[in-house]
Amino acid sequence: MTGISNAELAWKTAVATAATTTSRTELPTNTREVLESGRAVVIPNWLSITEIRELRRDAKQCFEDGKFKNFILSRNPNKADRAANDRWIMPSFAAGGGNLGPFADSTVGEFDVRQRFKAKMASVKALLSEELTGRPTLVDDERQTHEMEYLRYGAGAFLQRHTDEHHVELKRPNGSRLPKKPNASRRSVTWMVYLNEEWETATDGGQLRLHERARPSMTPVGARGDDLQIGWLKATTSDQTEQPVFLDPFCNGPENETCMLYTTTSGSRRNLSSKPFANIALYLGGGDALARKLMIENSDDAKRLHLIDAPKSLVSSIGSNNNNKDYAGEDGGERIRDIAPQGGTLVIFDSVSLPHEVLLTNKERFGIQGWFHEHLGYS
Repeated sequence: MTGISNAELAWKTAVATAATTTSRTELPTNTREVLESGRAVVIPNWLSITEIRELRRDAKQCFEDGKFKNFILSRNPNKADRAANDRWIMPSFAAGGGNLGPFADSTVGEFDVRQRFKAKMASVKALLSEELTGRPTLVDDERQTHEMEYLRYGAGAFLQRHTDEHHVELKRPNGSRLPKKPNASRRSVTWMVYLNEEWETATDGGQLRLHERARPSMTPVGARGDDLQIGWLKATTSDQTEQPVFLDPFCNGPENETCMLYTTTSGSRRNLSSKPFANIALYLGGGDALARKLMIENSDDAKRLHLIDAPKSLVSSIGSNNNNKDYAGEDGGERIRDIAPQGGTLVIFDSVSLPHEVLLTNKERFGIQGWFHEHLGYS
């Protein structure tokens, strides 16, 4: 394959091999049901003590050797807060370029330790590609789609609420119509594994906070083909089904008025208005209240609509809710679930539908995070 590195080819081969073998890393039998309901699968003790210690030893040495790089999200309003931004990663490739990152570099650290871990994750990816609904390209790997990296938080660091993937129409105006790179992909499944022993949550902090829906989705979350999810219809007393809402940016309408929200039930699509709305509405402030006026026609549906993420213009104004365990989201339809970063724990969830954050950590915290990709449509 043109442009693919040896490390990427090795990962691609590992996934393909895992897809054909009967000896795989086991996941809980309800993994598909949980992920497609919009919630996270959490597996304690997924790694052995030996594996945890080998990986943490490698991660700490690589950090001391200067192989990590600092990451500061543009959505963090406290860029000047050095402690809050004491977050570091050791990636598999250089963003925007063709160079390998240190995680995939055989000359960096204990490469064999990382390779054994990658083989386990290849097995997970192969299994999910078979079990999850509507993700036929999850098992495929193209250039720079093997996102996997060590993660380190220093004391005082945290990460505000966010989601890991968004509809391209939310990334830039008319993004669905812009040319895409060959074999473009998107994040589909988020995962992380923690490498911390003797972690005391009450004093050490650093929990992964998930903002799950209070009621599980009745249909698979994430996407319908190329149309990614951008919201929810909240369950009510009269309609107790929590329904994911998807965005179709290619409806027939005047120029720059081609967006339509819809839900699906038993494979049938139901549009939430009789005509498409203006694409620019996706970028206006106002949160759920304004979206209900501009994007939804039926008043009963409008009352239920909740956006997964606020428009970009609002994101910077959304504060952390670290101290409020009862926070239920803008529409009151969320629940908080905190996951301690205990060594060996594997966490898996949909990259599009589940907002999350990392609470203030009070001591050095290590892990590995990554994303399994699908092909990006609209090309």
